[in-house]
Amino acid sequence: RPNTYTDVNMGPKPTITYHDDRALLNAAMQKRLQNRLKQLQSSSKDGSSNTFSAFCDGFKFVSFESHQRSNSEQCIFEKPLLHTFWNATSDVEEYRLRTKPQIVQWLSDIEKLGGCAECLVVFCITAEVRAAKKKVKGQGDVEERLRNDFKGRVIVAFRLSSSNDNRLADSLQSFTNILNDMCFSCMEQLTEAEAKQLSNSKDEIPLPNFYSFLVRQINLAVAFEMILHNSDALEYFNAASCLLEVTLSRIAKTNESVVWLDRIASNPCTSWDYPSLIETNYSWKYLPAIEDGSCPLLHIRTFLLSRQARLLFALDKGWNVSQTCISTLHAMSRERKELKVLQAMPVGAVESWAYMTCFEAIQAIMMQSNPDSLMSAASSFLHVRAELWDYAHEKLRTLGVLCGLMPKDNCKTELIKTIQSGITKRAELAGFKEQSSEDHGQNLISLLQNQQAFKTSYLTLGEMVIGAYKHAGRKRMAFKAGSMMAEFHKDLGLWVEAEQLLSDVCSYYSEDQWSHLFIKAYSLLAECQNKLQMEDKYVSTMVLLASVPALNIIGHDPVIWMDKIMQISKKSVYQKLLSWEPLMVLNKIVLQGNKTVYSIKDEIIAEVDLKYNGPKEMKVAIASMTYSAVSSVLIKQTSPSGPTTAAKSELEELNLDNGADTLSHSRPIGMSSKRYRSLDGGGSGRSSDSKQKVFEFYLTNRQVVLQPGHNKIILSGKANALGQYTRSKISLKSGSLDFILPLLDDDNSTMISIEPCKPGVAVSFDSDIGVFLAGYPLMCTLSFQAGSGTAIPSKSKAIVTFIGACEVKLLAPVKHTATNDENQTEILLELPEVLPSATLSIPLTVFVPAACVITNGIDPLNEVHVNCNWSQPVHVAKVPITLEQPFCIQSSEHAGGEHTYLQLNICNTCSIPMELHSFDIDSKMALVCVHSHLSTIIYPQNTVSNIWQCCADEMSSLVQACCSFNFRPIIEGKVTEPFAIKYQASLSSMQIEYQLSVQASPENDSSSFAANSTLLLKYDIKGVFSKKKTDTLQYKVVADEAIWEIGDEEVGTTTAPNSEQTVPVTIKAVPKISGFLSIPNLVLSYGSPPTELTEAQVYNLSIGEVIKIG
Repeated sequence: RPNTYTDVNMGPKPTITYHDDRALLNAAMQKRLQNRLKQLQSSSKDGSSNTFSAFCDGFKFVSFESHQRSNSEQCIFEKPLLHTFWNATSDVEEYRLRTKPQIVQWLSDIEKLGGCAECLVVFCITAEVRAAKKKVKGQGDVEERLRNDFKGRVIVAFRLSSSNDNRLADSLQSFTNILNDMCFSCMEQLTEAEAKQLSNSKDEIPLPNFYSFLVRQINLAVAFEMILHNSDALEYFNAASCLLEVTLSRIAKTNESVVWLDRIASNPCTSWDYPSLIETNYSWKYLPAIEDGSCPLLHIRTFLLSRQARLLFALDKGWNVSQTCISTLHAMSRERKELKVLQAMPVGAVESWAYMTCFEAIQAIMMQSNPDSLMSAASSFLHVRAELWDYAHEKLRTLGVLCGLMPKDNCKTELIKTIQSGITKRAELAGFKEQSSEDHGQNLISLLQNQQAFKTSYLTLGEMVIGAYKHAGRKRMAFKAGSMMAEFHKDLGLWVEAEQLLSDVCSYYSEDQWSHLFIKAYSLLAECQNKLQMEDKYVSTMVLLASVPALNIIGHDPVIWMDKIMQISKKSVYQKLLSWEPLMVLNKIVLQGNKTVYSIKDEIIAEVDLKYNGPKEMKVAIASMTYSAVSSVLIKQTSPSGPTTAAKSELEELNLDNGADTLSHSRPIGMSSKRYRSLDGGGSGRSSDSKQKVFEFYLTNRQVVLQPGHNKIILSGKANALGQYTRSKISLKSGSLDFILPLLDDDNSTMISIEPCKPGVAVSFDSDIGVFLAGYPLMCTLSFQAGSGTAIPSKSKAIVTFIGACEVKLLAPVKHTATNDENQTEILLELPEVLPSATLSIPLTVFVPAACVITNGIDPLNEVHVNCNWSQPVHVAKVPITLEQPFCIQSSEHAGGEHTYLQLNICNTCSIPMELHSFDIDSKMALVCVHSHLSTIIYPQNTVSNIWQCCADEMSSLVQACCSFNFRPIIEGKVTEPFAIKYQASLSSMQIEYQLSVQASPENDSSSFAANSTLLLKYDIKGVFSKKKTDTLQYKVVADEAIWEIGDEEVGTTTAPNSEQTVPVTIKAVPKISGFLSIPNLVLSYGSPPTELTEAQVYNLSIGEVIKIG
């Protein structure tokens, strides 16, 4: 087909045919009409009125005779939208004999052609017509006869002559508006009919006919764009792009031979200019070739992307251009590789096209988008901008490899000339409008001509990619791009820059499926650090590489890296502090015996469980764990001219910085200063000769061999000072390598206390029944056992303190004094003489009130403190008591029928069986026992239940009940006495007020219970109590929104029913899914603000009911 576009920047124009006998529509008249139609379009670019798109640049006038002679099938936007007949006959007889027959024949010919184009008869009022009108009096002029003869046809009087210029201007404006409106109406009919036809046939497209269908899709999109239906146009352009991608993918998989694709591939692609997304009208030059099937695939993609971009900008969705561009680039690259018929394209053509397109897309978005819309989608745009830069960087790298522009490559001049020949500079394009945007084609040509310019551009773009991915929060992509950039630096011999770049991006490393990227980047980093003789960093990097298993990563052997680490550890002359993660992972640390308090002479043993991720065994010379004092201390030193030596020893003491009491004992005089680790040399308010120190001691083990996998290391040592300590670090020394794992943690479980040596007296406190039971009087024994070399002098003082509320009574004749308060009981004992290896036992009774609440069964706050005041220093024995509660009692209400029930659950929460003798309940309400399950013996963690029916003549808002029962513990071989305890229970309501039921039915009798159909839920509220609390009830439907959709009656008000009266409430509900569904619940309330009725007040028969849907 011939190119119907006279200008490369001009899109298709709406077609109007004309037929006249006097050349009224000459070139001058067409120019006047075109200028007026351009003004009409430029004032309606926003699509607010029915007009054609501004790119149409007016209409195309074609003679009716030439249209009749044309035999080619016309696309939708080239079909005539209006047929016009122009005449200016002034003589009535001439009209009757010549003009009228011509119009009749013209209308007949139009009917034979078919189509939806309208007919317009233009009667031009010239000077001759005006003069003839004056001569004709009462007989009717030509215009009047014309309107009478052709009633029902559109006839317009177009004034070409007048004594008033304003009348001429008004006539021209009115006439152009009529032309536009009639053409627009016809185009809307054509697009609607074409869209309907395409929709009906798109599911049945044979592969050989696909291209013709694709062209129809594109032409329909163009037609929508012409009448400013931008959303519809974008939809069809997107559909065309998607259909093309899917179809080509299908052909690539099946390897079918298709005529239209062979024809496309046979047309040589000699240019690969990037799509102009700013001056999009330039893309119209590709449309004629697309229609006749001679357009290369690259140009089809260019045309579609240009039109999609223009429409997205018009719809204020400019940031979506980036996503469309990315999809197009990936599709074109994939089709170039998969389709054999496209592999004949010049090497580097697609890569250079993609490189330029990425920059054009970013620049177009920044220039054409609405700033407010771009800001609202800033996050999405940042991500896609980074992808566009990254894709451009990848294609630039590919071009560099192909053309020999990469470091150490030989330049391929012939290929560079071939690539440059297909790129047209914007300034050389015919009809291309001047823009403020960059010429990306000229930029690429400059890069390919100079290897130094290519290197500079590649490095700059790489830095932009890394920065963009960092800013967008895509760490993995920044890591990948940084690795590629570092490799380029290395090839250039820029080792320092490569190491710095890798060190920066490797900080973004994550363990989530990054193994291959990690190995590649860190292997290169290790090579750079070794080249630069950065031994410390080199070892740290190799530790990371040695900890990654070989897996299936080609070229990675962790054993090699581990051997290199060991070689350096033997040869290096200075120590290297390293973090031991991820080469080693700490699992747990356990102190032997789980002790937290040690004597100054005790040996502390710890078991360290760690996982060693190395590929082979590693020998550790020393493994140690450091314990540091919780609070630092201040050592005061005097000047040489100060007090005597004796006075100096008295002044040398330990003072806590913050006044804490964690270090409650003085450091022994003469302790070596090597035991301290200096932290700070003085501070505010301190003399210059003061030093701040921290106590430390170590648990160590020597010659440890770590095997791959889990290892357990035993560490041991002794403390050197009193106080509280916490673990600060674990270190493993292997040659010159010190692997350090910081353990600074505020968790109290890591703390231990170092106390003075204990005196040779053991204090114990035991119960005769073996447990400490709350709520039961206990027989206990307090014992003092002297060691083999220790005696308790006569009249020694001991203070026994029982922490917590309790009652204590001594049964032995020991002189004592007791004081009590609600928090503790204190007894001062005067002990008789106890010889070495002898034991003094003091019997006493202890009673701790039972809480009778829900508890875990123990109360760790109860302790017995015994201060042995005769020893120096004073020995304090803290004996913890595991206090067990005998019972856990819970009460609950249940609604059933017209009554409320009280249920009491009694659970034995202690560790011994209990015998329950009796159980009584006392209440002002009438309680009738309907279920009793009193077992003679309740074993530990077992529960028994009792249920009472609550019968009341009147309502009561709060009901109190007192439960009392007798019990005794069962101890084998011991006789125990029964003991009584009481428990208070309360109920909020004692009688049901309403009964609620529900029935479901379809809205229409003919329908069934189906998903997405309306059901009627009829709730019946029945009064069951004689005295009403209110006259009105509020209701609310509670339903799962994922299952039910409730109508407007979800919340409402209804009359409160009297006794035995029923009030219905009908709700419309739509089930969203099929299956057995729970019926929505109806919640009742009353008063203002609403008070919701409890389950005890409403007997709900609908709870648990389901309905089958579908």
